[in-house]
Amino acid sequence: MAQKQLTRRQLGDEARKAAFEGDWEQAITLNQQIIERFQKDADAYNRLGRAFIALGGLDDAKDAYSKSLRADPANLIARRNLQRLEILRGQGGRKFADVTRPGAMPRTSAFLEEVGKTWVDELVNPGELPVLADVSPGEELHLSDEEGRLVVRRSTGARVGEIEPKTGRRVQDLTDSGNRYEIFALGLSGQTLRTILREIHRDPSVATVVSFPRQITSRAYLRDRDLLRQRDEADFFLFDEDEDEDDTEPVANEPDDDETSDSESEPFPTTVQSIEEEDSSL
Repeated sequence: MAQKQLTRRQLGDEARKAAFEGDWEQAITLNQQIIERFQKDADAYNRLGRAFIALGGLDDAKDAYSKSLRADPANLIARRNLQRLEILRGQGGRKFADVTRPGAMPRTSAFLEEVGKTWVDELVNPGELPVLADVSPGEELHLSDEEGRLVVRRSTGARVGEIEPKTGRRVQDLTDSGNRYEIFALGLSGQTLRTILREIHRDPSVATVVSFPRQITSRAYLRDRDLLRQRDEADFFLFDEDEDEDDTEPVANEPDDDETSDSESEPFPTTVQSIEEEDSSL
């Protein structure tokens, strides 16, 4: 008896799982299977582009993101990555390049927002643009106290920028008191890198001190959370929210797919601790 063909949702879950495990060759195979059956799946093209970048196939990645944009002209993920590819390709439009190959993704909770415990912002005094373009969304970065500045570096030691001074000084002071923090890349933003900085341990000596009080009422914070909602779900999430599966074979070139775009259907969950409740999804 022939094995039942995987549904679109199942294939998408498998493709995301491969990406999370850093199995980029398998991710390419699975996303190509989705595209063969669902020609206008912008999310599959986005995931395909990410896998090609991970393997250094810049020309193939550009083709994938371009097709994603044609399928969905408003797709911000494709637009951002096409801009990143322009930097990676450099003058002459290289087809291949040595790109730092991202490994398995960190736990998804690293990208969930917690009011007062997370800070999303662009780095100041950024590093060189080719270095920033090489940083993959979701890559864990490292904080370094250097002459009173909170510097952000890759695991290789390459400098990517600094936390803005006021927030940096506060984090340094709280770290000296026993707090611990982690930081992850979210992707390029103009000429710098956007990151999420998270408190992961609060020392009892500063139990009543909020790490990021400006986040609670800042208009910039409200803008940040909306931008974070637009981050590539293939970068940060393995499975979608519960949705009805569509087991039917699609009609080729059908103008409208039944399934809602993954990047729109997966809102960032909200966690609020000991702070006046407000809507704060990532």
